[in-house]
Amino acid sequence: MDQVAATGEVLVITKNAQPVAELHACAPARRASPFGLHPDVVIHGDLLAPIDSAWAALE
Repeated sequence: MDQVAATGEVLVITKNAQPVAELHACAPARRASPFGLHPDVVIHGDLLAPIDSAWAALE
């Protein structure tokens, strides 16, 4: 189990030369916030505030 966890390699378990199960590493838990995926991102200002100018696509 330690080797599977360290390498991520799938281990096939057999019985009488027939595959019956697979042992694989568990996927890590997903982060609650998408901003945690990019720790170097810096947000300046209020992202939710309305903008003062109209978008060119809306004209």
